[in-house]
Amino acid sequence: MHHRLKIGLAVIVAALTTVTTIAPAYADQWPFDGILPDKSTHSYCYTTSVSTEVRSYIPGAMNYLANATTIPGVPFHSPCETTNSSSDGTPATDVAWFEVWVENGYGEAECKVWTASNPDVCDQRHTRINGSRIRAASDPHHQFIKTVCHELGHTAGVDHYSPLASPPEPPGAFGQPQDCMASGDVTLIGNPSGSWIHTYNPHHIADLNPHWA
Repeated sequence: MHHRLKIGLAVIVAALTTVTTIAPAYADQWPFDGILPDKSTHSYCYTTSVSTEVRSYIPGAMNYLANATTIPGVPFHSPCETTNSSSDGTPATDVAWFEVWVENGYGEAECKVWTASNPDVCDQRHTRINGSRIRAASDPHHQFIKTVCHELGHTAGVDHYSPLASPPEPPGAFGQPQDCMASGDVTLIGNPSGSWIHTYNPHHIADLNPHWA
């Protein structure tokens, strides 16, 4: 009797252990840093730091963002508008591109100007591309494409994920394909010439579309 009781308890403990060690469903955050982008067109500009080489990668990414989402256009501004509408009646340019050193990364996107009407909404993000580090990468051309797409995604609020983590984070959601929001070296994640390096998966597009709908 005691032998059977021990076996029964062992089965119950094993079952509970299995339940508690199952990985929770992954849900990425939108907006990724808790700061909403404004709901206008997603305008962009270049600072003087951006080389001709890096500029060649940006228009395609901007046009894709407009065509793949409900964002109502991505006009180019020159020069960059750096103040919100409280100073001159016009909003800041949404995406100000920089080519500068980024500590421990290929790029980053940070809110620097908030809207005049709501201090919790971002009017302009400084989007920094670490050109020197990318040029030293194993596949600079495809790394530039993915990094520009990745940082632009952040300006629209999209979160990143790490397929190179252990265990790997799912690409946006379980079962979704890889996309440019994957963090890391493009050659280690998948086929570097695949369309994933310059596109957002359906999960990420569904994250941002309701904001502009």
